[in-house]
Amino acid sequence: MTTPSSAAGRHARRNLALSTPLILVVLLIGAVGCSSSYDGGDGSSTSAAPTGCSEAASLKESVTTLTGVNPVDDGLDALKGAAADVKTDLDATVSAVSSELQPSVDEVKSAFDDLESTLGGITDAASLGAAATEVGTELTQLGTALTGLSSTIDQDC
Repeated sequence: MTTPSSAAGRHARRNLALSTPLILVVLLIGAVGCSSSYDGGDGSSTSAAPTGCSEAASLKESVTTLTGVNPVDDGLDALKGAAADVKTDLDATVSAVSSELQPSVDEVKSAFDDLESTLGGITDAASLGAAATEVGTELTQLGTALTGLSSTIDQDC
């Protein structure tokens, strides 16, 4: 027999399993933003940023939105909708970035593709609960890939 307190405990553990990696991703991508000036390496600044910086900023916003979704409170549709927005911005970033940024963007794309694949198999709250650990792991991998992209962007944007 499931008591209200044991059900609440499972609910809290599932929320924690989903929210901890999401918080980590937000913290890791905080530095992904691009500036409007670029130091060409000789100490001089120009107003033009390398190709792909604005797309990377949009990607940062959509990932931040994704990490702010609480699947239990906001629902599975909100989670999948935010993931679709990330996919759109990621595809735009992949198409726009310079060759210097491409390897780091490809790593983010690979990590996101894994997450997207897992989310595709989630159809309801029960399957979300069952996949919580896997989703958390994939979000952590996405955060790691975004950290690499952030470092590259900090050098080039």
